[in-house]
Amino acid sequence: MDQGAYLAALQKYCPYADIRVWQDVVETNWQAEYALVWKPENELFQHQQSLVAVFNLGAGIDALEKLKDLPQDVPLYKLREAGMGQWMLEYVLYGLIHFGRHFDRYHRHQTAGRWEPKNTRSLREKRIGILGLGPLGQYVANSLHDMGYNIAGWSRSLKNDLPFPQSTGLESLNGFLAQSHFLVNLLPATDETFHILNADRLMRLPRDAVVISCGRGSIFDEHALLLQLQTHHLRGALLDVFEHEPLPIEHPFWKQDNIIVTPHIAAPTQADDAIKQVLADILDIELGGDQLY
Repeated sequence: MDQGAYLAALQKYCPYADIRVWQDVVETNWQAEYALVWKPENELFQHQQSLVAVFNLGAGIDALEKLKDLPQDVPLYKLREAGMGQWMLEYVLYGLIHFGRHFDRYHRHQTAGRWEPKNTRSLREKRIGILGLGPLGQYVANSLHDMGYNIAGWSRSLKNDLPFPQSTGLESLNGFLAQSHFLVNLLPATDETFHILNADRLMRLPRDAVVISCGRGSIFDEHALLLQLQTHHLRGALLDVFEHEPLPIEHPFWKQDNIIVTPHIAAPTQADDAIKQVLADILDIELGGDQLY
């Protein structure tokens, strides 16, 4: 995270606030009302005892939830979309086009000097399954639907007013996977989603299906995913997130020729958009609002 960009945005939009970097005040008794954090150390919450709210500068709060001193009585806010949606959409579109238009195969043909056009069906004939319908998942799914793609969504609970078919609950997951020619993972990391895509469920995907993963890496049993790619039950994968990051250099994903590895860059948080959202939430708190995100 670019700390300087967030400080600059805070000073730009909130010039009269007393803003400090927490490491600079550890040895004093200075107390903050609001904490803006990304993967903070537990020490922060040992020192800060007067917090009104904590704002996570990202969509995923799994790192925060692991802290033993995270105050349970202080509201925790996370970014909802904050400009990340368009970045995530572009990342997903790249994966759809790369595999859907056979660019993976053409790249291998180039290396071998082969001129071999492939018969290509329209991507709109394929079902794109969006796994996870939080703010980013809804943004991506709605945008693709508006572009004419065949979209279906799965989430743990029903989301209202979405223009495409939804499946909800674990009992519907196998059927959802069986119809997903492209599976886009946008699920958060929770106890319930850990390895939710295990060997049995990955086998439910249609043969030659493609996985695009840009939610959280712990959703997959990585060994099971690798096996499905090595045996070519799955056509390929575009992977931005992993169970352990950075991805260890010895991990077999690096050398698997039908996997594209990217270093958790699908949807970088935009400082200006994030700070505008945080300040709007702080204003709501100060005016007595009770809406949590």
